[in-house]
Amino acid sequence: MQRYFTDEKLSIGEIFTASADDTHHMKNVMRFRPGDAFHMVDGSRHTFLCEITSAGETVECRPLELVEEAPELPVDITVYCPLLKGEKFDWMIQKATELGAHAFSIYDADRSIVKLDEKKRRKRIERYMKIIREASEQSRRQHIPEIDFVPAVKELSLDAFDHVLFAYEGNASTPAASLNETLQALSGGDRIAFIFGPEGGFSEAETEALSSHNSIRLGPRILRAETAPLYALSAISATFE
Repeated sequence: MQRYFTDEKLSIGEIFTASADDTHHMKNVMRFRPGDAFHMVDGSRHTFLCEITSAGETVECRPLELVEEAPELPVDITVYCPLLKGEKFDWMIQKATELGAHAFSIYDADRSIVKLDEKKRRKRIERYMKIIREASEQSRRQHIPEIDFVPAVKELSLDAFDHVLFAYEGNASTPAASLNETLQALSGGDRIAFIFGPEGGFSEAETEALSSHNSIRLGPRILRAETAPLYALSAISATFE
């Protein structure tokens, strides 16, 4: 069933108006008519079965019942990753959203290939949020991940997290803790920062800056920068769901 999101708090039986973007999608893409049903996730992350009551210039909707579901990972994963070349980053955030990432933080890595000024960053965030929102609707989530730009690795503030995991490619052939071993120490409700490197790998300075955190290996193979977060999220899902 088609899913949308609203910042409003919905109540059963109380009519609300769909946003301009949702109205366009409902009328011109889905071809909804009065009486058609869909799911709407409100600002409190509650999912409602709703019906169209009228479809003119605006679309009026009525919540019919609360839908019981639990599509979110039991741990909150914030993916820290630099920008990647081409459309790799777009693809990564889309798939990571489908796999349950809670948020994304884009940092400037010493070996980052892609560098943006402030104006271009704002435009990228708009594009990324559109990708993330559509992926959240498609995967029937109750939460739309946030995405923002943050300082370089050496300046990151990570005190708000219960665990900070650092996926270092140099660990692939060493006896460092495996992801599976590390996940056994996590508990439902934990907030986790998972830091992934750029296409050129972490610099020595970045590795040193992250040395106080849990350095782990993602198996014996070297993964692409856009693949590593998806590998980790899949393993987390398999462990906790």
